[in-house]
Amino acid sequence: MLKVLITGASGFIGTHLVDYLLQHGFEVIAYSRQKRHSQEAKLTWIENFTALENTHIDYVVNLAGESIAQSRWTAQRKQQLIDSRVQTTQQLYQALQDYQIQPRRIVSGSAIGYYGIDPTQQWQNECDENSSAQGIFMSELCQRWEAEALADTIQNTKIMRLGVVFGQKGALQQMLLPIKMGLIGRIGSGQQPTTWVHVDDVIQAILFLFQSTSDQKIYNVVAPDHIAQMQFVNIASKVLKRKPFLPLPSFVMRLLMGEQAQLVLNGQYVQPKALLAEGFDFQYANLESALRQITQHSPN
Repeated sequence: MLKVLITGASGFIGTHLVDYLLQHGFEVIAYSRQKRHSQEAKLTWIENFTALENTHIDYVVNLAGESIAQSRWTAQRKQQLIDSRVQTTQQLYQALQDYQIQPRRIVSGSAIGYYGIDPTQQWQNECDENSSAQGIFMSELCQRWEAEALADTIQNTKIMRLGVVFGQKGALQQMLLPIKMGLIGRIGSGQQPTTWVHVDDVIQAILFLFQSTSDQKIYNVVAPDHIAQMQFVNIASKVLKRKPFLPLPSFVMRLLMGEQAQLVLNGQYVQPKALLAEGFDFQYANLESALRQITQHSPN
């Protein structure tokens, strides 16, 4: 029985991954800062990495990190976001070293925020895994997280830069709510990219990276679908059979969210070049199929 250690196991992606692995015969060690218990024989919750002593681990998935969209980016909040990623990753690798645990593969999280924003706001170019970072907070956050994950060259680590992960909970529900209510449609220019990926494809990408024999270290885990924000609204409106009509100007978003408004008003198109080159097949490669699957299985 293969054993997988998951940090951030109580988060949105983590809970989906834990459920999938248990259903497919894996044994799971789930790390969470909050005390949790399980009646599932193949699931063990831990609150401290010292619990890994004398433990064999085949794979590690490092998803630890507080939500970047949860609250306004004050100086204190920025430090919390950094610490929740960088410090947990440091502690994880230190424990693996201390207890001489060498998993076959570590898959460590990051985000397409690494590529920052399009300074021209023309959104005509595509970023791939070789595109450069920028000197803004969301890019620096990803850079520091990735650098920590790749610092231990003994461990066989791959980085996945995630787009907005869509599923029955999480960010998608917040994005769909004003559309369901028939209120807000276009935000800002409406031309800014909405770079997304279905949570089921994230799970399959993780399993794919467990087995990858490539020397590639960085992978964009995003659907190969170019969607602007207004296109997202149009497709979601079609699926939900709603017709939102109110635009939300950019200045209102900046007043409400401050620097964090970059998550909504800016961005860049990102392609999963490395995954596609290695033969990964996205189950949900276009937005309409993803939204129909999610909304059909979501409670009203």
